[in-house]
Amino acid sequence: MSQVLTRRATLAFDHQRILSDGVERARSRLEYSALATAFCPPQFTVADLRNVYEIVWGETLDPRNFHRKVTGVADFLVPTGGHTTKHGGRPAALYRRGTADVLHPPILRSTGG
Repeated sequence: MSQVLTRRATLAFDHQRILSDGVERARSRLEYSALATAFCPPQFTVADLRNVYEIVWGETLDPRNFHRKVTGVADFLVPTGGHTTKHGGRPAALYRRGTADVLHPPILRSTGG
């Protein structure tokens, strides 16, 4: 997949453009919608959610700022009361998707790069 996105693979006709447009649409939708939670299990950590954003956006996000942003959006994430140690270290809180479809304020990508 990364070879196609970085244009190291050759696609027929205008398929590269179609794929690029679709990926950019997904990247943009992550900024203002709850789309990223669709790629997480029913219960997930903020680190799991951040991983989705980092993969789709192709950039590393600051964990503290990301946590502050996603937990600050009303009804985006709902704490389950559970915890996990699957990432090692101290137990991480588990969340599930909330009722928000539109994120306000949006979680914006960096503009540099």
